[in-house]
Amino acid sequence: MKVHCNACEKEFPIGKKQQVMLREDQPIPCKGCKVELVISAEEKQRFLGFDNPAKPMMLAMMISGLLAVSVFGGTFLGLVQSDGLVLAAVVVMIGSNLVLGPMIRNATKHLMVNLDPKDAPAAAPAAP
Repeated sequence: MKVHCNACEKEFPIGKKQQVMLREDQPIPCKGCKVELVISAEEKQRFLGFDNPAKPMMLAMMISGLLAVSVFGGTFLGLVQSDGLVLAAVVVMIGSNLVLGPMIRNATKHLMVNLDPKDAPAAAPAAP
């Protein structure tokens, strides 16, 4: 997930810790201008509505990870001695990473919220 600083117009990714801080209405620092940023009520509602767009890809990621652990563990323990099997497993793992990486980036591109400086005046509500 990324945030957009309305003070310096910089976009930067945030981690779980900063996401929790935003949920609790605590300010987070901008990575560009270092000003404390807060989330507006409208943006918070949008932020709380975000879902995990990578859910459909989770099964493929888990299978790829299990395959990697199994093949490399079996190779180191001497259980897997077929070069063809190891090569096929490596090709499948690299291929799945090459396919899933861009898919996840594209699926999460829209996960961005706009943050305002902490001391900025609150925006007036729009007239009906």
